[in-house]
Amino acid sequence: MEDLGIPAGWVNCRLTSAREVARLNRVFSGQDTSTDVLAFPAGETASGFDFALPPGPVPELGDIVISVADACENAPRSPVEELRLLAVHGLLHLLGHDHHGAQEARRMTVETRRLLRLAACRRGEAAPRVPALVPAGR
Repeated sequence: MEDLGIPAGWVNCRLTSAREVARLNRVFSGQDTSTDVLAFPAGETASGFDFALPPGPVPELGDIVISVADACENAPRSPVEELRLLAVHGLLHLLGHDHHGAQEARRMTVETRRLLRLAACRRGEAAPRVPALVPAGR
């Protein structure tokens, strides 16, 4: 959060099965496909769902749901690195980033690389290789 200039906030992150992620994608996004990560920003509600937590002293950013199977099976990097990448990707979506167009995809890629590089540096590790995001729908 500090690397993003956000003084405080909380995020729920659920590591689950590909089947559960596909179900959530279908229920909340209307897309009957599997994906590796979903992000549900706080304050947004899906059609038919109107529950929201009351505001608290620390802002709720939202929920990230990650398919562990996808992180372990489909990644060209270690599962731990892939989980970190997916968590950062989801967090950026919670903060309003997207990759619908080429310019947005470039900005999100740059920010993802920056955040993962800073985190790796703190751990005394080399920065992971992060592929450029492809604009959504392509």
